[in-house]
Amino acid sequence: MDAEKLVAEWSARDHGRALVPEDHAAIDATFAARMFVIERICAGAHADLFNGCLVLGRLLASHGASPTLVSATLDGAIDVTRAREGGAHAEPGAPSDDWIASARAALAEGYAAARMDAARAEALAGWDYARCAVKIDDVTTAFAAGLPDDDEEAVLDWAAKVALCAQRDKVRRAIVGGAPRPRAALEDALALAGIEVVRDAPARASLFRWLTGRRG
Repeated sequence: MDAEKLVAEWSARDHGRALVPEDHAAIDATFAARMFVIERICAGAHADLFNGCLVLGRLLASHGASPTLVSATLDGAIDVTRAREGGAHAEPGAPSDDWIASARAALAEGYAAARMDAARAEALAGWDYARCAVKIDDVTTAFAAGLPDDDEEAVLDWAAKVALCAQRDKVRRAIVGGAPRPRAALEDALALAGIEVVRDAPARASLFRWLTGRRG
């Protein structure tokens, strides 16, 4: 088996399906993962193959591949390995063996998971310092604790990072508004960083409304 030749043929087929420049870059950047997949297909090692497809899907997403390319990329691997064995080429969308359906699902799962992770990371970045803060005066800053609070560890990590940045920025007094869990986490982190936290509810609510209006 000349795995490199098969991967080159598979990649060439995918380049023919590419819609955007990111597709071409993603194809070229996933050679090693494609090699792993091809070797497992040829060896019939389907358990390892599914893991390889999962990783390939994630890598394609990380390099900006389009959903159209991802939906068809496994067709090329099936085509070149069947041609090597002297069998018929696989028709896209045609009935196939169970392992092929599972491999397609694993690749799609990896791609979707990576896209979701990237979207979540981008959303969370919108609450990093200093995007979540507005300076009131030379020593006082108002903070918006609007971070999604479904992940306790992520909330605590975010609060610690914001507090550290505020300390480095010489913030001495803070007013925090927002959802209860991230607000409490940030207030605690700021206090631990030696920053005075204003906990007066009316003042906090009023300033938070002003701050979120500024963010919009």
